[in-house]
Amino acid sequence: MKKNLIVLFLCAIAVLSFIGCTSTAKVESVDSITTTNKVVVVLGKNGVPRPDWVVMDTSTQDVRYAAGYGKMSNLQNSLKKAQAEARNVIAEYVATAVDEIITNYTNDAGESANRQAMDAFETLSKQRAQAVLSGAKQEAFWEDNEGGVWILMSIPMENIASQMYGAAGASTTENAAFKKNDAAVEANNMMNAAIAKYFGAPSVTN
Repeated sequence: MKKNLIVLFLCAIAVLSFIGCTSTAKVESVDSITTTNKVVVVLGKNGVPRPDWVVMDTSTQDVRYAAGYGKMSNLQNSLKKAQAEARNVIAEYVATAVDEIITNYTNDAGESANRQAMDAFETLSKQRAQAVLSGAKQEAFWEDNEGGVWILMSIPMENIASQMYGAAGASTTENAAFKKNDAAVEANNMMNAAIAKYFGAPSVTN
């Protein structure tokens, strides 16, 4: 009888020890997960948290956003620098769009691709990009703790697309050397189709 009581006592201790170890393991696991998923918040001037758009592209299907950074001798100059940088980002996007449109046009046209139309479109679209950039507007700004300023600029995708479609039309109708070319209409249609692949069907045309 005495031996049975001792055995039961030892078994009880073993069970309690196992439960205690399991509980500890669970707590440690939860703590580990909490630490791993901890979100680091970067604070700027006056304790304002850093917006997401500073570190990631927040563009949507309808609006193109671009962030720019400036750190000059004073706030006003820093703002101008940041705005210029954001506009440069938009300009790079437009240049990439032009290259992609020309690639689509070439792939669809094959050997019959009209080099004259492509060259005219490339030149005109880059000229019209200035109109796009002038329409960009400031959406927000954020100051860091080191005197730097971040600016968020936006431009409707429709504005960019309309300039591309306008450039395509002008490249095959307004260019003096291209006016009497019988392939002008076909080239324009194919260019519009290439633009549609990048931006979608036109809703605003020039």
